[in-house]
Amino acid sequence: TEQTLRDSGLQWTVSRPPKLTDKPLTGRYRTAWNRNIRGGFSVSRADVAHHMLAMVNQPDTIEQVVGIAN
Repeated sequence: TEQTLRDSGLQWTVSRPPKLTDKPLTGRYRTAWNRNIRGGFSVSRADVAHHMLAMVNQPDTIEQVVGIAN
């Protein structure tokens, strides 16, 4: 799927979470550019949504893969 985005000609950003949970928003999560989070086993859906919205207006995230985990 990521290769399809790379080949699309569109501007894209990939959020790459591990196991998603239904826990509440914490606003505290780790991120890593172009790799998964070492030792990151889960993250809440709310925290992933929070991070995705925060990246919308950040041009440095375009055509990047961002790992996220608690």
